[in-house]
Amino acid sequence: CMKAVCNGCILAARKRGMLDCPFCRASQPKTNIQALIMIQKRVDAGDPVAMFHLGAKHENARYGLEKDVMRAIKLYARA
Repeated sequence: CMKAVCNGCILAARKRGMLDCPFCRASQPKTNIQALIMIQKRVDAGDPVAMFHLGAKHENARYGLEKDVMRAIKLYARA
């Protein structure tokens, strides 16, 4: 869901054995492709945090993406 959750909430969830997102309880992506799909869904929904994250992935050629600074700038501007 890409929501920011405080470290205390994350720690409390881990102590209870919950390894999923403490905010929405969605499981963490296991591969870069799954992570990109999750991020793209949030971008399509208009989430500015997701737009920033996807822009950073394009700017730094992360998660198997080719470096595309122009795409990164467009995503940063939308965010």
